[in-house]
Amino acid sequence: MTAIDATDGLPLRQFLEPLQSAENLQLSIGADRAGHEPIVALPPAVVEAWLAAVSRDHADMEARTCAAYLIGDIAWAFGRNLAALHLAGPGLPDIGAGSIAAAPQWYRWEEDGEGGEALRFTLRLLAAPDATHRPLDIDGIRALAVAAHAPLIETLSGLTRLGRSAMWRLVADALAAGWLLVGKRIGLPEHAMRVANAIIGAPGSPLANKQTGFVEIVLRDETDPERVLGCEWFRARGGCCRYYTTGESAGEYCTTCVLRPPESRDQRLRDHLKARLQMPV
Repeated sequence: MTAIDATDGLPLRQFLEPLQSAENLQLSIGADRAGHEPIVALPPAVVEAWLAAVSRDHADMEARTCAAYLIGDIAWAFGRNLAALHLAGPGLPDIGAGSIAAAPQWYRWEEDGEGGEALRFTLRLLAAPDATHRPLDIDGIRALAVAAHAPLIETLSGLTRLGRSAMWRLVADALAAGWLLVGKRIGLPEHAMRVANAIIGAPGSPLANKQTGFVEIVLRDETDPERVLGCEWFRARGGCCRYYTTGESAGEYCTTCVLRPPESRDQRLRDHLKARLQMPV
């Protein structure tokens, strides 16, 4: 019997210990908030401040687009951090949605010779590090994801009139992306995608939609189609973040936007993969 099989579970801190060196993990634990706000009970002033934060670098961003960005950012924090617990650690502990808190964080990024400042949200599990927990199963993870995002979706819908179903699609997209990201990092992308599909695809769940999923891009030698030059899995979106409504977009959809035709999406992903592999586009 392993430690995680024991009927008394594990201290919460042991769920995080294997992840201390994980890349891009913004997750902490502690009974004190440390500047974080429980995402199921956000004061109106906090929601307004976060809406302003997501639109800081986008002039004249409309309210519904701000809401789409905010729910997407919160769900992305949930997805990438809690997927790490589930896939790369002992499991996702059976915490309640009320124990998940978030805080905005501006950070510097650099990639391919470019850089700038961007916004992300860090998460904190509001519980004592030595409190005992057991890992959630797939149904439990799904229930936690729904419970954690439902109050903010209701608030944003009331404030901005962005549709609830549109926001649930963005949450599903973020969860799928988070699980795939972690799966790639630990060398188990297929397993991660199966788990993500099980979490978001249950009939009757607000997370379920027909478009969110995954697409594999395969680059083949034109002179020898059996020879694979490169391949990678990408998240296919079921939602739209409304980037196309911003001034800098020039009306263009994101590469994986649900509103972009699949043929165009796949071609852009092929070009992206070729560029990354330093192949002629």
